[in-house]
Amino acid sequence: MEIQFYLNQDLISVSNRDPTQTLLDFLRLDRKLTGTKEGCAEGDCGACTVLIGQINVDKELVYRTANACIIFLPSVANCHIISIEGLASNSSDLHPVQQAMIEASGAQCGFCTPGFVMSLYGVWLKEPKPSKQKILNSLQGNLCRCTGYGPIIEAALKATQGNTISNSEVNMQKKKWKKKLAELVASKKAISLDRSGSFFLPKTISELKEILCHNEDGTIVAGSTDVGLWVNKAFRSIEPIIFIGQIDELRQIKVQKDKINVGSLASYTDLMATLPKHFPALKQYINQIGGDQIRNMGTIGGNIANGSPIGDMAPVLIALGAKMVIVNHVRSRKINVESFFQSYGCQDLKPNEFIRSFEIPLLKKQGSLLSLYKVAKRRYEDISTVSAAFYLEHFAEKEPRVRFVFGGMAGIPKRAKALEKVYSRKAFSTGSDHIISKAIAMDFNPLTDCRGSSKFRLKLAQNLFIKFLLYVNDRIEIDVEKGP
Repeated sequence: MEIQFYLNQDLISVSNRDPTQTLLDFLRLDRKLTGTKEGCAEGDCGACTVLIGQINVDKELVYRTANACIIFLPSVANCHIISIEGLASNSSDLHPVQQAMIEASGAQCGFCTPGFVMSLYGVWLKEPKPSKQKILNSLQGNLCRCTGYGPIIEAALKATQGNTISNSEVNMQKKKWKKKLAELVASKKAISLDRSGSFFLPKTISELKEILCHNEDGTIVAGSTDVGLWVNKAFRSIEPIIFIGQIDELRQIKVQKDKINVGSLASYTDLMATLPKHFPALKQYINQIGGDQIRNMGTIGGNIANGSPIGDMAPVLIALGAKMVIVNHVRSRKINVESFFQSYGCQDLKPNEFIRSFEIPLLKKQGSLLSLYKVAKRRYEDISTVSAAFYLEHFAEKEPRVRFVFGGMAGIPKRAKALEKVYSRKAFSTGSDHIISKAIAMDFNPLTDCRGSSKFRLKLAQNLFIKFLLYVNDRIEIDVEKGP
């Protein structure tokens, strides 16, 4: 099967390739574009950062940073890839971001510098004069071991304060590439459903159903933020591979009267644009998931389908009472996200099924709140040690409705039902640490690993719940002061 995409200024056509060849290897080995570096090969250091331009569900061209080391080549079909070599208008010029890095002494050994430049270029494309906080957020996924972040941040501020390239010029370039990509997408006919293929690129849900019908052992790949490591680190064979990144139907987010429908292919960045308006606690929580490169590519469906007990979104969806729609070629079924997780490594998903969407109930206007916490070795871009999602609906004369969920405390993300029961009975206050501790110990017997001991996790879960109680008490006092 042939795939086509633009790389900097060139149209690239490749066929009969290993579908697990990464974009990074293609850039460095096939195209000799060695400015893009390989550091960790797992999407953590940012040395391999590139920009990927794609037409979104609103028919707009959007550029986002991504880790080339974990993206397989078929995933960039019909996209525009910008590497560090394509940043300047010609070989003798420097982009303002590159020039600023030189003037601010933002590089020493230079290994990480191209990745930093691409991350800064990415935020610069979205907002010509970003705030310092947005600059810091854009650099969460980039690691510097020698220069330090001070000069790099100075370079970012310097580049964004200048007016070297006008907004109109940027918009003209986007208009040009939007037209080229639209023509590329339109030129592609429906894919062949060859049953012997090593990979597939469905463009519609109907095609995906048909492929899964004949390839029950196929591996579905969305953002490959996890699957990429299966290949790079575990050396697993995942063929046949079904790349679903071309299916716009799975990217849609629709806000309705009492719920939000989220397509399984929606990325964390997509969620960030909509969900925090309705669930304010999600703004900080999602900002702790990976760096920009991971948030741009990682999907809500992939995070849940992975089944990890420390998956970031599972506690949130379970606490909110969300449902998920699972389909195959003949039927569709709707289940609670909570029931999807059966035991460690076992989820309620059959070989020929895929997750189509999620239904997330909106918070009640009065008396309900959602608090989210994530604790890890690093504050940003790290795997959770323990995560928690606490949902509360408070009623004046009735027992409150609660769902308290922890990740990292069991083989699956799990509700703390003993804790829910004692809270609903109002059996303790913020000073009743021993009751909280006893209830959590009834619910969980966490393992000990490199991220924390069982004893540490139990204490951490207790402290997170006490923090939640303090927050609830503050909210109640504020509501009392406001009056009816």
